[in-house]
Amino acid sequence: MEVKFLDLTFLNKPYFVPFLEQMQDILYQSSFVNGEYNAIFEKNFAKFIGVENCIGVGNGTDALEIAIKALNLPKGSHIIVPANTFKASCEAILNMGYKAVIIDCDENYNISIKSLKSAITPQTSAILIVHLYGRICDMLSILEVARNYNLAIIEDCSQAHGAKIKIDNEVVCAGSIGDIATFSFYPSKNLGAIGDAGCIVTQSSFLGNRCRNIANHHQDSKEKLQFIGRNSRLDHLQAMFLNLKLKDLESHNQYRQNLANYYQENLQEIEQIVLPEIPTYSYQCVWHLYVIRLQKKLEGKREELQNFLQQNGIQTHIHYPKNLSKIKEIRMHINTIINPTPNANHWDENILSLPMGMHITKEHIIYIAEKIQAFIANLS
Repeated sequence: MEVKFLDLTFLNKPYFVPFLEQMQDILYQSSFVNGEYNAIFEKNFAKFIGVENCIGVGNGTDALEIAIKALNLPKGSHIIVPANTFKASCEAILNMGYKAVIIDCDENYNISIKSLKSAITPQTSAILIVHLYGRICDMLSILEVARNYNLAIIEDCSQAHGAKIKIDNEVVCAGSIGDIATFSFYPSKNLGAIGDAGCIVTQSSFLGNRCRNIANHHQDSKEKLQFIGRNSRLDHLQAMFLNLKLKDLESHNQYRQNLANYYQENLQEIEQIVLPEIPTYSYQCVWHLYVIRLQKKLEGKREELQNFLQQNGIQTHIHYPKNLSKIKEIRMHINTIINPTPNANHWDENILSLPMGMHITKEHIIYIAEKIQAFIANLS
């Protein structure tokens, strides 16, 4: 049996025909930049997240950099970021001229509240939290910390399209809670484009307008505070494709939830694996990735297990093989401050991402579980 880690053709094929039909309209209208499909998608995605403003940009990294710039934080101040994330989260901080304070993650691989509190200094201006693997962070605790220390909250939602939490008896989406939030629509995301794409969302019309200005060379002369702008716009074709897929995002997220349940049922008896759990504060996890952690006899055997699974047709990946504190160009950067990260340092050597997505079936998961058990049996 072949089990692909990701199958974008399977995922995107249902949208090919309507996409090609709508693309003809764009070609005949010669509407290639900031067209009607951009406005439609921004409106629909803002409604989906539950915010007033959505600004489409070129990619998720641009979204982070523009969002940070729009906040106009004190020059050279500190922005806290969790160690267990893709390097873009930290690159954006450093590229914007701020100091990146790297802290540890918790049992759910998201930002550790204990580490967060211990990292705050008078120079701290913001927290860049990452809703990793589709699980929303402990936003109630983060909101309390931010209020106590007057810190801005930037949500990196690149892996959490539709993840939810209940706050004050109201169910809210990741991206609608902090001061500003960013999304990547890289093809592999829960809501993925057919190329690079991203967006910024915020409840603040002031910040939304500022982000739109910065992303379009900051041409608004009415803005009292002038910025050097840039060119980062969501491609019109990408906006059209994303809008076609957005209507199915909730059902796709539910399918991922079902797959996570199947994994739980079939892997829970394997004591050499730590399964991902849903935090009690989470209302909905969207399972962008299903990440297990190897322990006991499997600890240190990740490469061998990966090779065995590959030989049996099962593709796996590692998210991420090095946490931020171990990436040389980040660790050695003059503006990087690294706090103790014992969890991230240990876990990045033993985490493994199993196949997850619309192309995966219950039969695939049973097969994966059988092969993991077979590998363990051969270790005896």
